[in-house]
Amino acid sequence: MFYTVNSRAEGSKELASNGGNRAYLLSSTVANPSYPFPTPGTMKVYVKEGETIYVGSSTQGQNLGTINLRSPDGATYTSGNSKTVGFIGTRAQEVAGPQPNVGGYLAFTRTVLAGQGGIWEIDFISPNNGGDTGGNPPQLAVDAQWVQPSNRYIAAFDVTVRNAGNTAFLTGRVFTNVLTGILGTFDVGFNAILHILTKDGYHYTLDNNGQAGNGFTFFANNKGFRNADGTPSYKSVNNTSSPDVYNPANDDTPSDITHKIFFNTPAADLPASANTPVGTTWLVNVPVLPTLSNISFIGADGISGQTSTANPGGKIKFTATANGSYTISIDINRNGVFTDGIDRILSGTINAGSNEVVWDGQDGAGSVVPANAASYTININVSLFAAEVHFPFFDVERNLNGIKLTRTNGANSPDNTIYWDDSPITPNGVPSNPVTNTTGLSSLTNGHKWGGPALSSNDDDDFGNNKSIDTWAYVITSALAASLDVIVKAPNPDGVIFVPNIITPNNDGKNDIFEVKGIAGFPGSRLMIFNRWGNQVYKSENYANTWDANGLADGTYYYLLELNTGEPKRTVYKGWLYINRR
Repeated sequence: MFYTVNSRAEGSKELASNGGNRAYLLSSTVANPSYPFPTPGTMKVYVKEGETIYVGSSTQGQNLGTINLRSPDGATYTSGNSKTVGFIGTRAQEVAGPQPNVGGYLAFTRTVLAGQGGIWEIDFISPNNGGDTGGNPPQLAVDAQWVQPSNRYIAAFDVTVRNAGNTAFLTGRVFTNVLTGILGTFDVGFNAILHILTKDGYHYTLDNNGQAGNGFTFFANNKGFRNADGTPSYKSVNNTSSPDVYNPANDDTPSDITHKIFFNTPAADLPASANTPVGTTWLVNVPVLPTLSNISFIGADGISGQTSTANPGGKIKFTATANGSYTISIDINRNGVFTDGIDRILSGTINAGSNEVVWDGQDGAGSVVPANAASYTININVSLFAAEVHFPFFDVERNLNGIKLTRTNGANSPDNTIYWDDSPITPNGVPSNPVTNTTGLSSLTNGHKWGGPALSSNDDDDFGNNKSIDTWAYVITSALAASLDVIVKAPNPDGVIFVPNIITPNNDGKNDIFEVKGIAGFPGSRLMIFNRWGNQVYKSENYANTWDANGLADGTYYYLLELNTGEPKRTVYKGWLYINRR
């Protein structure tokens, strides 16, 4: 259950309510290493029909500074160039919020009409409309009075919702997908406390706790930095130029989710989903444990539940509702034990959504699994991660105290456990300690810390400089299990198998071995060789074209090949062969 707190504004007031230094909001579409996903200061707010949106900023009416609003029905509105309506001029007005609050600013307002309920998007435009000019804003303590910079940074902004009865302001409605800001210098910290809402219904409270990155980009998603196949890498990245991470400004996909950053505890009346200017999005869901479904096997020949020795292996397919890890065991000797040396074990990570695990058709010893009339059982064991949340930080030089993260709902809450792996980072300055934490540590006692105190306001030379660093948390669920049976067939041997009747094992590279053409497609085939008196001189239970008549005299011999076609009765080939070394 979410609850609201007594607050009269939502925006920069929250960013400046926990001490430290002011973080100016970036309003620009020009990217750089600190701002890989810039926005024109975009915020989002959930409103109902009849409620009124109040907005203001410190850039309203300052050169090109203005506020643009987009409603779910496609209508657009702007605050224009007024220097009074929508203008927040002082720290006292920022704290007070909009009028009629005592001492508040005069807000630009829009009442939500019929058909406009849902999520509105609000862009706070800077005085130079996002141009990369003018340098950094001055560093400023959160309680100090600001002077609004003339560049792409915004000192103060606010979005507040007033109820339909015009009797009270509401909180827990305002959020963003990505928060991009700047402190103005490298030797001060950002202390804002924010609230993260995940798609699977979990709530985290995040205390930035003095992170010092000067320019920074902050968002939360379900994967952090990705591998080439789209799965979570669970690692930091040694640069800011090429990390594989989903753009938080884009709409969610079935497997890539950007969580929502609220300025206050999400309101109790948020729905499960709402309309947006471009479609719909999720809001509050009831926490549910992840599930596994749609389990199947498709052989390399494209046949469901079946593969062949001629084109071995296939894909084990399943759908998971969360990221996680898998172990797939194939009982090759069909004894009900899945850990024998001959059994095949596959493991790795999976995505939320559809997954495919490739099996090459081999056993634990590296041989193609033979055809058999009886099926092979495949066991699938999956540990999925509920409440998975990642915090990728870009170009944050130092994080002396480490973020404090607390999951406030779900099993075993409150929980402060976090994880990280900075092993890919080239050491510079003061590294994280430990560099790798994949077993979990409390963010309250041993948070993800890196860097040392800055030597000057321009000191950007530390562990996080031009790096992409991930911190994550999740709830590991109990293992989910499933199984399926697979038939392995052999091809029709007609026209495939050819047995020679002479070998010349004289090491000239020609006919030195008894080579049965096509035998590779029939693993588990038995070959026996007899002399002319009927004595067995050679036997293989899995013939693989290796017999060279070593130790036998030249002359006539007889072969018996029992071809394993997967049927209860093997196909038999027999005849004579001649060994001739001359």
